Amino acid sequence: MAAVLLLLAAACADEPGVGMKSDVDGNKPVMVCAATGGLGIATRSGEGQVGEEEAITSRTMLFTYPSYPDGEMASAKCVFDEAGYGYVYTKVETKEPLMWKDIYVQDKEKNLVEAVYLDNLYNYPVQKEERNPGFDGKTDNRRYLQTDNFRMMYFGPQDPPVADDTLGNQFKRMIAPLGTPAAEEADIIWGKLENVGFGTTLQFSLQHKMTAVGFSFHSEVGELQQVLKGNKIRVWVDYLRIWMETPGFEGKESTEGNQAFSRMKGEIYQDGQPGAGYSQKNVFWVKDSLLQPDETNTVFSTPVWVLPPDRSQFRVFGHRPELFIDLGEDKVFHGLFPETMDWWRYDDNKHKWVEYKDVPLKFWPGYQFTFNVKLLDKVEGREIEFVNVEVSAWTTKLIERPVLGESGITDWDDFIALANTYNKNPSHDNYRLMRFGMWHGSEEDGHWVFNLLQDINVPAGTELPKFNDVKFDINNRGGASGENGFHIKVGDTIITKDQLLKK
Repeated sequence: MAAVLLLLAAACADEPGVGMKSDVDGNKPVMVCAATGGLGIATRSGEGQVGEEEAITSRTMLFTYPSYPDGEMASAKCVFDEAGYGYVYTKVETKEPLMWKDIYVQDKEKNLVEAVYLDNLYNYPVQKEERNPGFDGKTDNRRYLQTDNFRMMYFGPQDPPVADDTLGNQFKRMIAPLGTPAAEEADIIWGKLENVGFGTTLQFSLQHKMTAVGFSFHSEVGELQQVLKGNKIRVWVDYLRIWMETPGFEGKESTEGNQAFSRMKGEIYQDGQPGAGYSQKNVFWVKDSLLQPDETNTVFSTPVWVLPPDRSQFRVFGHRPELFIDLGEDKVFHGLFPETMDWWRYDDNKHKWVEYKDVPLKFWPGYQFTFNVKLLDKVEGREIEFVNVEVSAWTTKLIERPVLGESGITDWDDFIALANTYNKNPSHDNYRLMRFGMWHGSEEDGHWVFNLLQDINVPAGTELPKFNDVKFDINNRGGASGENGFHIKVGDTIITKDQLLKK
C-alpha cells in the first residue's frame, strides 16, 4: 500500500490543487486522482486510530460534470492505471480524452467549475433529461419522460431473479459478500468536489455509501464449541433491507418517486416507513458451509456482507432484525438485534475519539458493523447474547477477513494467542493483531498498543509467553485494580513488559 500511496502523491504533486487557478488553456485533458480512506477501528471496548487513505488504482469509475455550453450534466468513464492516474475518456475505445474546454464554467470571473463528481456506478450513467411536454416552466417540480440518473438513480429489476426472495419483488438486490466481484457493483463509492479551479488536477477523497455487516460466534459450552466447527452451518438474518427501491414505486418517471440514490448528493433514499413489509427474510451470511476460525480456533466468523444502510431506529418501528444460526442436529439459535449500542467515533472538529453511549442501533452508510455473539445453552429461554458490536469506517486497512471479536485482551488464552500472532509477524500491517489493539505512529517508528480489558490471574509457576520484538506496549486502561488499572498476575507477581521479552 505504501508504494501505491507514494505513486499517488507523485501523480498529483506537479499539478495545481483543487480550487486554484491554472495558467493552462482548455485544451488540457482532465486528470483525476482518487483515494478512499477510513477512521481505523472504533469499538465499545476502546479507542481507535485514524487510518490512512488508499489510492484508487486499476479500475474504471464514472466522472460526472457540467458540460459545455449550458451546464447540462454529462458523464465519461475514468480509467485509473496502476500508478493511480485517472484518465477521463469520452470514448474509451478510441481513448478520446475529455478536455477542460468541454466542461462548463459557471463562475467565469473566478474561472471556477461549480461541482464535479466521481463514483463507481458506471453501469448507471447519467441520462439525458427529456422534459415532459406538459411542463409549463412555472414550477421547480419538473417531470421527465425518463429517470434522471443524476438526482434519482433507479437500479432496476433483478436479473436473474433470486429464488430465496420471499416478498416476490422484482428489485435488484444490492447485497454481496465483501471482497467478491459482486460487491464492487453493490457497494457505492462516491465523491464530490465543489468550486473546482479550471484546468486543475482533481483529487477526490471517496466515501463508501453502503453498510457492511458481519458476525462472529463463540460459546463457553464445550459441546457448542465443537459444533461451531461443522461444515453444514447456516447463518441468516430476517428483516433487513437489501434493495434500494421501495415497493409501490416501480415505473415512476419523475423526481417525486423511486428515489434510490442521488448522484448529486451522495445520499440513499428509501421511501416509506421501514417495517416487515419492506424487509427481506433469509438473507444469508453462510449457507451449508464452514465458518472462519480465528487464530485461537475459538471464535468463528461469517463473511462480511455489503448491504444498503438503514438509518431508521429499529426499536421505534418494531422490526428489529433477527439473527439465526443453525448448527445442525436440531441446534437452531436465534435472537433479536439489540436496540442500542455503545461506540467510539472520531470527532473531526475535536480531533479525538469520543464515546457515544446507548446509541440506537442503525446501519449508517460508510461504516462496517461486526457483531460478537455468544451462544448460550438455552438457559431460561435465552439462546444468544450480543456481547458487543464493533464499528469501523470502511478502509482497506482491514484484512480480507476482518477479525470480528473484541479489540483487546480479556483472558489468558487471548494473551497466548496475542504472543503467537505477534511473533509470527510483529509489523504494522499484520492486521490480525487488530483483534488485540492498534498500531500507533509511523510505519518505521511506531508500535503496537494492546488493550488489557480486565485482570488476568494464573497460578504461580505458569510459563510466560515471550515476545520476540519490543515494538509493543500493554495498556492496562484503568478499572478494577484501582488507579493502576488492570494487571496480568502470575501468582502474586505483576507481570511487566520486560518479563515478556526474549533475552
